[in-house]
Amino acid sequence: MKKFLLSVFVFWLALMPACAIVEEVMSGDSVYYSPSEKLWSKAKSAFDDKITYTKQTSPGTGSYSEYYPDNQNEPEFVLNSNYEFVRNGKLIAVINKNLKFAEVINNNGKIQEKELNKKDVQKLFPDVKIIKLSSFKNHKKTLRFSKFPRQCLLLNDTDKDFHKYSFTPLNTDKPYIKGLFRIEGKGTITFSHYGEDPYKIIVK
Repeated sequence: MKKFLLSVFVFWLALMPACAIVEEVMSGDSVYYSPSEKLWSKAKSAFDDKITYTKQTSPGTGSYSEYYPDNQNEPEFVLNSNYEFVRNGKLIAVINKNLKFAEVINNNGKIQEKELNKKDVQKLFPDVKIIKLSSFKNHKKTLRFSKFPRQCLLLNDTDKDFHKYSFTPLNTDKPYIKGLFRIEGKGTITFSHYGEDPYKIIVK
């Protein structure tokens, strides 16, 4: 367990700038929202006017995130993601089935997801090379290998669904963010649905 927590900590240090505050929201965790400041936090003492939500992950293969207000048996909102994190007052949803990201916002009292574009995602992961799916030609993308391992992130800017897709070889840095992978040498990295409809990343 200690090794796992250490690896998570090192992962976030590698991805985020020193000023960023990143807090993972796992099933059973509580998060707090301030309607006046329009900010999220995992710290109970962060706001005076806080609304408390507890996250539960729905059963089944979809595993969506459900957020329950205090003392209620029904979720107030359900996200398209199953993994979220708080960074600098923003609640970010990682929508793995679509290789997309969204900011969870309060729109006139209704919790909604606002999809993030490449520029927004790059701010979240400043040291990662983002590869848009639309840049693949005939399902292939060629990258140049540098002498240092480089983290990359597949970002879906299409309408395609990538449920149950995975990398071969399995070299993702973090299982909670499906599109994140590391280039460690020359070769071919395949992202596919059990070998079908493959996207090939050719590293030269």
